[in-house]
Amino acid sequence: MPTQVYEAVMIRNEGRCEAGLKCCTGLAQEWHHRQRRQQGNDTIPNGAALCSACHRYITDHSPREGRDLGLIVHSHHPNPAEVPMSVRGRWVILTEDGSYEPAPEVV
Repeated sequence: MPTQVYEAVMIRNEGRCEAGLKCCTGLAQEWHHRQRRQQGNDTIPNGAALCSACHRYITDHSPREGRDLGLIVHSHHPNPAEVPMSVRGRWVILTEDGSYEPAPEVV
């Protein structure tokens, strides 16, 4: 993974876990691929900075909640950048420059 991609994701929310689930410890510790790792998808919009607890929760205990929050994107989706993600309760689109844009209304 390119260093600039890793760093852009990890600092995007000022070092705080982007998920903010009930189990959250607060500090972004792990780089999470929203869409399963595959060649060419180490991109800023495909990454989420998560604490270990939130990361384990959405990968091991409740992938469905991860999908519902945009933290997990189906592997067949052509572009994870198009899938809104809930960042601590606020729906956003993740951009290539490492920022957030307001997401269209999510239902």
